[in-house]
Amino acid sequence: MPRSPHFRTLVSRLIIAGAIILICFPLGVIAYLKTLSPQSSIPVENISALVDRASSHDTIVRIGDKTFLIKKGTLATWTETYTRDYTGQKDVRFTSALDTYVIGLAKSTDRNPVDAKFIIDNGTAVVITPAQKGQELNVSAATIELRRGFLANKTEIVLTPNITEPAITAEKINSLGLNGRIAVGESSFVGSTLARIQNIKVSSKKYNGLIIKPNEVFSFNANLGDVVASVGYVPEKVIKDGKIEYEYGGGICQVSTTLFRAAIRAGFPIVERKPHAFPVHYYEPQGFDATIYPGSSDLRFINDTAGPVLLQTHISGSNLIFEIYGKSDGRVVTVDGPYQYDIKPDGSMKAYFTRTINFTDGASTSKRFDSIYRSPNLFPTELNPYI
Repeated sequence: MPRSPHFRTLVSRLIIAGAIILICFPLGVIAYLKTLSPQSSIPVENISALVDRASSHDTIVRIGDKTFLIKKGTLATWTETYTRDYTGQKDVRFTSALDTYVIGLAKSTDRNPVDAKFIIDNGTAVVITPAQKGQELNVSAATIELRRGFLANKTEIVLTPNITEPAITAEKINSLGLNGRIAVGESSFVGSTLARIQNIKVSSKKYNGLIIKPNEVFSFNANLGDVVASVGYVPEKVIKDGKIEYEYGGGICQVSTTLFRAAIRAGFPIVERKPHAFPVHYYEPQGFDATIYPGSSDLRFINDTAGPVLLQTHISGSNLIFEIYGKSDGRVVTVDGPYQYDIKPDGSMKAYFTRTINFTDGASTSKRFDSIYRSPNLFPTELNPYI
């Protein structure tokens, strides 16, 4: 069948269009590839020159209320030379020294939030230490911010830490549900030296107003802090390494013993408790004491009630008293003892007491706490090196 003129025209146009595509497409690809060649790359700013400029002066770093100075010339020591892969140019880059510096900043400025401390006075909560917010520096973000500041030639760079809120604040106290005293512990330090009394007063204040959260494992040592002269401690006798020595803080065991007695009467599970090496007359009746020594012996127990509890301490005459406030769950605690036995002429003895806890659901638990005391004659007293 003969083709119409219109058909032949259409075919001719398609042939011409195809030829144009075959010729122009490769040319377009070649032109695009040329735009990717090194000769037409976007220029990269030279970091080396920026570092030299920033290192030519002091730089101040501010984090919260703290200020740190990076001295002139220091920044250049935090870099190393290298060759850029995509340009072949020599330049510098920051080394791990900058990361180490930021980690140091975090250690110097990070702080944990501090819960408010309060006491119960005539049924009313009274704040004795206000809550404090904590802060934590994001090391990765701070490192990036410092680099930007250096390259922008800033003479002062402000780093903003993340703020952490305390769990217990004055606003939250009334919601804690502390509706009464659930236990009390007491001990006598009559006959103590002035130094020993001083240490008892300083250390017992550490626990006044302290909150123990539900299911928290309380550690006496973790809340004690540094036992040093700068916080008020003075040298007194301690039992250490088979001897009686003089150290700062002698007498703190009066505090741990009194708290142990309160925790027992509150019915708290005791995780760690160790009696003294020999009978100490301050802890009568024998068998109801708890010795501590940072890094060696601790007193630990669990607040197994459904709510937080408050520790409150005070001194009445020559008696140290620990009170525990909380919301009673109805448990009834009885203590049988302590009883002393196997008492020897050299002063050694054994003792025990039994604690029984009856719960409102009918459950009951009973546990015996044993103490073995050696003879005091086995522990010679060292001379006081502080006099």
